[in-house]
Amino acid sequence: MKKYLIALGVMASFPTLALTQQNDLYTALPDWVEPISQIPELGDSAHYYDQQFLLVDRQLNLVVPDPVEYKRYTSKVVSIEGVESGSQISIDFDPSYQKVAIHRLELVRDGKVLDRKDTAQIDRFKREVDLDSLLYNGDETLHIVLDDVQMGDVIDVSYTITGFNPVFGERREWYIKTGWASTVALVNARILAPTDSGISVTNLDGKGQGDFRQTREDGIITFAYRQANGLYDFDEPEQPRWYNPYPYLHVSSYTGWKDVVSWALPLYEAAPDDEEVQALVQDIQQTYPDSTEKQAVAAIHFVQNNIRYLGIENGIGSHKPRPPSQIISQGYGDCKDKALLLVSMLEAMGIEAYPALVDTFWREQLPHQPAAPFSFNHVIVALKKDGEWIWVDATRTHQGNRLDTLAQSRLGYGLILMPDSDDLTQMSPKEVPVTQDIEQRYVVNHANAQSYLAVKTTYRGLEAERWRRYLESKPLRELGEEYANYYAGFFSGLDFLRPLSISDDKDLNELTLNEAYVIEDLWSKSDDTYSFLISGDIVDDYLTKPDLIRRKTPFRFGTDGAVRQKIKLSLPENWNIEQSESTVNNPFFEFKSSLKTVAEPGDVLLDKTYVEADYYYRAKTRHVEAKELRQYMRHVDDAWQNVDYEFTYRP
Repeated sequence: MKKYLIALGVMASFPTLALTQQNDLYTALPDWVEPISQIPELGDSAHYYDQQFLLVDRQLNLVVPDPVEYKRYTSKVVSIEGVESGSQISIDFDPSYQKVAIHRLELVRDGKVLDRKDTAQIDRFKREVDLDSLLYNGDETLHIVLDDVQMGDVIDVSYTITGFNPVFGERREWYIKTGWASTVALVNARILAPTDSGISVTNLDGKGQGDFRQTREDGIITFAYRQANGLYDFDEPEQPRWYNPYPYLHVSSYTGWKDVVSWALPLYEAAPDDEEVQALVQDIQQTYPDSTEKQAVAAIHFVQNNIRYLGIENGIGSHKPRPPSQIISQGYGDCKDKALLLVSMLEAMGIEAYPALVDTFWREQLPHQPAAPFSFNHVIVALKKDGEWIWVDATRTHQGNRLDTLAQSRLGYGLILMPDSDDLTQMSPKEVPVTQDIEQRYVVNHANAQSYLAVKTTYRGLEAERWRRYLESKPLRELGEEYANYYAGFFSGLDFLRPLSISDDKDLNELTLNEAYVIEDLWSKSDDTYSFLISGDIVDDYLTKPDLIRRKTPFRFGTDGAVRQKIKLSLPENWNIEQSESTVNNPFFEFKSSLKTVAEPGDVLLDKTYVEADYYYRAKTRHVEAKELRQYMRHVDDAWQNVDYEFTYRP
């Protein structure tokens, strides 16, 4: 599914398509556009890089049957880098329903306007921004190179794009960006719509600080936004994926989530009676005649593992899934194709299931987003079992063998596409208490003898499924070397006692890795003292601080589930152990650590001391607000004080 709010990408290396009738691109400015006659200038305190951005003008005509969007960008080149970047202009569009007309290609030099329509080089490229994600959307780019651009020139370009994806019918939705991390001398936005169209325009979250107003005249409502010398410098590293630092106007004819359901339902018509669907279902039912749950899991596994992920998303294919029979025949599909196929198979089995629109960015923030299609970028399946929803992502692979243990989607909220649905449904799947469980057992001998380390790591739920997928293309021997090298970074003379081994329980959805090493040099020597350090290194990886500390925006951290690390040691003699216990519990995370002596069952030796160190970490939230960052970092420091323990002896 296409995502329209933020589109980032690069051109794919497809062959250039020459324009045989380049002059057909150039047309006069449409009458409905209100031109800005004078190029504005930046204020003295403006913030900019290689170009000064003077004008961003976006005007949208929704009065005509085929929507038209006008764009004008004006900037002044103030560096050598600016000459390179400013002289190349890209116009992206979908040729299946859009066409481009260029109105202005000009340079202003020393007050003189230089028209570059006759000399500009224009090429047309296939553009695939999501190529690495196996999504082909059919977008193309007009790539314009202006000749003879010099430092100090003002580049002035305007064009219109006509057309809107027919998959939305008469419905309309647009995002118009109104602020950037560089100062813009003037941002102008203007939207025309029929007064009876139901179209509204919202300054999202009130972020835009310009003047926003609307007027009505002759059956047309005009929304206008204008801001001079606006700056929104909030783009910082390690922000939550849902955080959008920039202001937008949201243009929409949708009034609520029910409108989105009404639009989407005709697109997602399940086909349980399709012959190919029936053939698959009958085969599964014959294999598992006595268990509806096993049938459901088999259907999930078939769609996940036998239908490869590949999206052809041009035109209406951006939001309309293809028929299940086609997906079965061709053996591939994107999220919406796979979701509809799975729903069709489950319905044919008599299992209640529906497609559900979700967003992998907004997650828990989805209820705060506009109730419109562009608030979603993914489709999964909501399956009902014993009155509870089970959220299944048909694009995943290597999932567990039971509905109650396979990892469900944890995306906050979903819009279930069933006729009576009029609101988002909160996802509340059963949590796996500990997703990563590590037990390290040391047999510690004196420095003149070998010591031993055995490690058992158990992954549960989503972590187990990730590891299955990873191990499918990772030779076990190579993985064993990577793990051995990790511990060799702590201990010299480390070698395998036994090769790495793996056990996998798909019913419990648990995968376990077992390691065993012999260590020649466990102890470090300083003067006449030997020392050996243990550390909750795995848990410590989750105690993170931001790279950028003086920040204005939230810091992203944490992960779903909890991690637990237990270190067991048998020490070679009676050892004086100072037992300790620490808990750091705050609104952001919970951390526990302890060190204690224990009695080893069945062992009566008097010259051994048995010790256990336990560590536990669980994130309570996935982000920290900027104003809370200092408090969060103090809690991390408190936890770090109880991560390491050192043992020393003198011969």
